[in-house]
Amino acid sequence: MQNFASVCRRGIIQVGVIETAVMQQSTFRIMMRPDNIGVICADDTSEATLTHWYTYSMADMSTYTVPVKRLYDMRNLDTLSMQAVRTAIKIRRHPKADLIYSAVLTSNATVTALVNVALSVQAGGHFQLFTEESKAVTWLHQKVPD
Repeated sequence: MQNFASVCRRGIIQVGVIETAVMQQSTFRIMMRPDNIGVICADDTSEATLTHWYTYSMADMSTYTVPVKRLYDMRNLDTLSMQAVRTAIKIRRHPKADLIYSAVLTSNATVTALVNVALSVQAGGHFQLFTEESKAVTWLHQKVPD
């Protein structure tokens, strides 16, 4: 019989003879629009989603040679975890993070307030908060012409 700690690290709970996987799946996804804007979405701020976002971002930023446009669509989130705020700050520390122009799309006052916390802790960069997608896209195109 395995000890509890090793079972938890594998994401499996053993109940009698039945094993159930409980590892949460990432809800992080990125889609490229035809106008060269990367739209980043997530439905939660679970550890799996934050790890996926961080890993993707670090690898993606290492390839940047010119400014890029990102639309962070956070309209599916009711709140942000403090771990999500800390992850955003860590990502902003990448040497090529200043090449990202980010429009953050929210529809929730709590999410907006927490995004503002992350932006105030890690000053600099090219960020703007929006509640309307069309205004966010217009801002991105004004900041980084094709």
